[in-house]
Amino acid sequence: MTLRCECRECKARLQQSEQALGLCADHHLLAADYHLYDALREQGYMPFQAKLMAGLADPPDPDDD
Repeated sequence: MTLRCECRECKARLQQSEQALGLCADHHLLAADYHLYDALREQGYMPFQAKLMAGLADPPDPDDD
């Protein structure tokens, strides 16, 4: 387990008690999503693909082309 100095979601500086989770108090509810993201990355999924599958990103809008 790695300790993080910045929130994975908003890049805010973390308190020492928040570092193990990697999320600030405003984003601690995303912990389950980030655990799933990490597991998907370990299985070999690409970062954006894992974010989509974990619900951390929205698919691109086809109307934006």
